[in-house]
Amino acid sequence: FRNSASLTSGLYAADGFGSNFYYGARFNHYFNKWRYFVEGSIGFSSLQSEVLQDLTAFQVFDSEGLTAIEFLFGYDPRPLAGLPYFVGGVASINQGGQSRFAYVVGFGKHIPLAQFFKVKKLGIRYDIRDHIFRQKINDAGSFISHNLVFSLGIQYYF
Repeated sequence: FRNSASLTSGLYAADGFGSNFYYGARFNHYFNKWRYFVEGSIGFSSLQSEVLQDLTAFQVFDSEGLTAIEFLFGYDPRPLAGLPYFVGGVASINQGGQSRFAYVVGFGKHIPLAQFFKVKKLGIRYDIRDHIFRQKINDAGSFISHNLVFSLGIQYYF
């Protein structure tokens, strides 16, 4: 199989806003015996924060929605072993109506279920990603933000 599509869900930890439910979809294309891959993904979450709502009388962003679109390159040193793969790339983060360019680094693992069961086209995956970008809130000085994504998903190989 040279491609996979997956549905994932987990937590999106937005820097300063707490953690919220995350869901998304990913497409991978593998080459060189699964050692290298490219990935495109889209994910959705929110910026709801009870702490900020209790502390502030104003709204920080125009909306609470968050969308992340990623384009990544990955390297898996041992595709069928226990070592994780590493990814790096870029993303477009639309956070509360404000779009940001972000760098993405992370790691994870694709685990084909054919290793354990007689299911050839399904697998599971886990991913941990860091979206790194410069942010400015309410005319304050800008700062580097690290939004972390923790996800688990089911993968279909074709």
